Amino acid sequence: MGKQSFVYVRSKEYAWVPAIQTDTDGKKATVQIPAFKDEQSIDSDGCRGKKTEEKVDLKGYVGNVLPLQNVDGQGMLIEIPDMVELPYLHEAGILYNLKRRHRDGKPYTRTGDIVIAINPFQWFTEIYTDAVRTRYSNKLVWTDSGETDPRTFVDPHVYETSSLCYKGLAFYQTDQSILVSGESGAGKTETVKIAMNHMASVQRGPVEASSNPEEKFEDPVVNRVLQSNPLLETFGNAKTTRNDNSSRFGKYTQLQFDCLEIVPGNIDRTKSRCHLGGSKCEAYLLEKNRVTGHTEPERTYHVFYQILAAPDDQKASFWSGLKGSTFDSFKYVGATSTTKIEKRTDAEWFEGTCETLSLINLGGDKLIALMRAITAVLQCGNLAFGALGGDADKSECTSKDVLAGLSDILGVAEPELNLAFTERTMKTRNETYKVPLNAETAKNSCDAFAKEVYGKLFLWLVEGINEATKAENNYSRADGQDPGEFGIIGLLDIFGFESFVINRFEQLCINYANEKLQQKFTEDIFRSVQLEYEAEGIELAEITFDDNTDVLDLIEGRTGLCAMLNEECVRPKGSDEAFVQKALGANKKSPCLLVNNMDRMGFGIHHYAGKVMYSAQFFVERNQDTLPTDLEDAMMKSSNFIVAHKPAPAADAGKAPKRQKSNIVGSTIWAKYKTQLASLMGSLRKTQSRYIRCLKPNKAKVPVKMEHIGTVEQLRCAGVVAAVTISRSAFPNKLPNDTVRLRFSGFWDKAAYPAASSDLKDECFAMMTCALKEKAEGDKVAFAVGKTKTYFRSGALEYLEANRAAGLEVHCIPIQKITRGYVVRKKFAKMLNSAKEAERLAKEKAEAEARALADKAAAEKAARDAEFQKEIDKVASAGSEYTDKGKKSDEDTEAKIKECEERVVAAEKESAVLKEKTGEDAKALIMEPKKQKAAAETKLAANLKQVEVLRKENKKIKKEHDKIKKKYDEIKKNNKKLLKANEASGGSFEGENDDMMKVHEKNEKLLDDLEGAKDKNRDMKEACQDKQAEYMNTAESRLEFQKTMARILNLIQDNCKDRQLIEDTSAVAHGCESESKAIMAALEAEYGD
Repeated sequence: MGKQSFVYVRSKEYAWVPAIQTDTDGKKATVQIPAFKDEQSIDSDGCRGKKTEEKVDLKGYVGNVLPLQNVDGQGMLIEIPDMVELPYLHEAGILYNLKRRHRDGKPYTRTGDIVIAINPFQWFTEIYTDAVRTRYSNKLVWTDSGETDPRTFVDPHVYETSSLCYKGLAFYQTDQSILVSGESGAGKTETVKIAMNHMASVQRGPVEASSNPEEKFEDPVVNRVLQSNPLLETFGNAKTTRNDNSSRFGKYTQLQFDCLEIVPGNIDRTKSRCHLGGSKCEAYLLEKNRVTGHTEPERTYHVFYQILAAPDDQKASFWSGLKGSTFDSFKYVGATSTTKIEKRTDAEWFEGTCETLSLINLGGDKLIALMRAITAVLQCGNLAFGALGGDADKSECTSKDVLAGLSDILGVAEPELNLAFTERTMKTRNETYKVPLNAETAKNSCDAFAKEVYGKLFLWLVEGINEATKAENNYSRADGQDPGEFGIIGLLDIFGFESFVINRFEQLCINYANEKLQQKFTEDIFRSVQLEYEAEGIELAEITFDDNTDVLDLIEGRTGLCAMLNEECVRPKGSDEAFVQKALGANKKSPCLLVNNMDRMGFGIHHYAGKVMYSAQFFVERNQDTLPTDLEDAMMKSSNFIVAHKPAPAADAGKAPKRQKSNIVGSTIWAKYKTQLASLMGSLRKTQSRYIRCLKPNKAKVPVKMEHIGTVEQLRCAGVVAAVTISRSAFPNKLPNDTVRLRFSGFWDKAAYPAASSDLKDECFAMMTCALKEKAEGDKVAFAVGKTKTYFRSGALEYLEANRAAGLEVHCIPIQKITRGYVVRKKFAKMLNSAKEAERLAKEKAEAEARALADKAAAEKAARDAEFQKEIDKVASAGSEYTDKGKKSDEDTEAKIKECEERVVAAEKESAVLKEKTGEDAKALIMEPKKQKAAAETKLAANLKQVEVLRKENKKIKKEHDKIKKKYDEIKKNNKKLLKANEASGGSFEGENDDMMKVHEKNEKLLDDLEGAKDKNRDMKEACQDKQAEYMNTAESRLEFQKTMARILNLIQDNCKDRQLIEDTSAVAHGCESESKAIMAALEAEYGD
């Protein structure tokens, strides 16, 4: 290939990176990849800077071609608000378009009917003002745009989704829904709030925007809903590794509108006929397992920390046992390093929680009952159980004080609670009997009780919020008429697809919900593509795509994972491993099921977003959302009306598998969740759905930055890539017909491939037939020409772009000749005209200046002549008097001139003498300072040298003085000792002095011997350390050998049937173990710890 192309290549570190393709043979491509400073600097900017050349295998790329960049002629990225309009729509193109918009402060991008919202981690006030809200409302709702898509007049925004939902409900009487999804921290909850506020604003009708940018429109119904949101977050949100305020449940908020009937074909856009009346909320799949346990650094639900952070007097008003309690007082809570959530402490949040509960009529006795129910959950975590009378098959509560406290909170007698936790009532056809539980089972029953209580209080809270916000209780028409059935705009805020290092039961439930939503998403995208193809006149048979039916069959089919798990839950001694093996056996033909050969309790599913491996550990336990009748009865006896409340059974609860004649109450978690999900999907299918996909651009939660791999994974999980695959399944690329004719006319041989008519569509068809004849496969051409656009199959547009320059060389020289001639002629003409104009202006300027000078000279001459004549007349009238005076004046003047000349001569002589004398004096004065300066400098240098010498001598004298002083002090000290000794012994001073000198010599010899011993000791220490390191290496090798032998022995014992081989291997392993123990004992004896 001769022409270079701007492409993307895969990168393990950055997902996709821009490059320049210089050559390809269909199997491998030669590319030049630029070097970038960091991930944030990677951009489609023409691949400037230093580049490295690489060979890329095309086997893993669609159509064996590298995806092209959406760039201009200079290689600069073309940013497009609606990515459906991207000429090259693929994963890499989406990534870099989103990155550019995110960098430029544009958080919203459109992909057909999907709005992609990237969390900017900063607030852009200018795009959420009342003026902006009003502009979107007026453009999209209250202005009739005819057949033109009104979204072409505005930038992508959440406001467009909310406006179109209101429009669909108000003008077409169709219930609407907005599905908001994304991972934790992507901004789902905030997006729902923005959309909700705007829908309340739209219902005002066509209004003028406020001139005050600070003014905000507020609706009382929306305010009630928004005020209740923190309550749901308090009870349903928790800190996770990804987000400090992560929703651990799904929420479907239904805004209720009173819609007046509209006559078909007569839509009045001058006033609003659809008014917001209230709202209802439904909660899905609360993560109740978080109540009884969480891993660091995560937390359990916020409300537990809030109630424990409240003042002691307030805690005591709920239950006296809470006074003085802390996080560490309860095992379900425990210590936490997190002191604030969204810049507020737990104590500050609790104050707001109590205020909001009072606002929605859940204060007073209801508040106390709610807080006591929460306290009961906390108290359950501190209950401990042990063997009853030494019998391991029976148990009793060993924490009597904790049980007494729980009894006080619930209003249930201690013995009844103890028996409810430690016994199980069994029923047969003819009798009822008690079965004792061991300590472990009793503790599991206690945990199940705590989770059930928390689930009840959460649903009670949701019901209380609905009572305060639903239209049936809070809305009435001004005319007093019954509004009848309310129209619905639903907002679904639900957890996104999850895939962690270890995925458990909760991740399977969450991903199952996302598979159901993806199924509807796929249907809606297919419908939009179908409408586009029909509008363009393209055969619908061209659309092919893969749905996720196989995955849903694997999960919810008759022999699927859901059925197998429910069956294992009601089977006596059902286990996680048995569930996995049964599921694998029953679904071995499923293409979506992945077998984990290394783990008998592991399996995988190929979801729409990718492969996910699950660990089935605790699946059976966590799926059992059922209570023994003993615990259920204990709940019903509670004096707390929230705990004793029995919710109405679900409509389809009877369909869940139940164990016959059992004490099991209710159904499994999965059965309940499946029923809830079916109800949700039924509600959504009755609405026209719109989608907002929220993305979290980086884990650090900082503005501007975007991490490529994380963003691409979220695009896949959000179904955006799947939507692209569907919309471009047959024709991945498209261009407007006029662009096609202009861009690729060089390929068209009009004589060989004449157009059927002069119509643009026919010309494009003939042109593409000629240009892509080599890409045709039999009767299947590589393109399709619609009414306004031309669609290209995979690889076709890339082929055209790569070969567009071929054949253009012949036309280049004439084009260049004409262009260069035109440019030169234009430049010369401009220069010539400029010179003539400059000459004309200079001539005119010179003439003007000459005329001005002539006029000025004439005026001055006339003035002088007039003045001269005046003086002549004056002199003539004076007469002879002036003549005499003139003569005398002349004589005086001549005398003065002569006198002045004489004085000048004398002055010149005197000046010459002074000059000669002054020169000699000045020279002497000038030279004298220089001589003095040189002498001073010489003298200064000598003084400095002498000072330096004296300084050094002073230092030496000081050192000698210090030494002499030190010796003097020692001699003085010794002298005192000798004097005392002399006085005691009566000996002579000279003898003692001799002895002292001998002792001094002996001490010096001992010091020399000591230094030699130290050197030898240092050498021995180094040798000992080397031996110790060698010994430790040998010991570690022995220990590693022992561990390896242990693993070999375990493997042989599990898989080998040769007993002799097992015994021989065991003997070697035991020998190795004994030898290792001996080595370790020797090490401990020699070196201690």
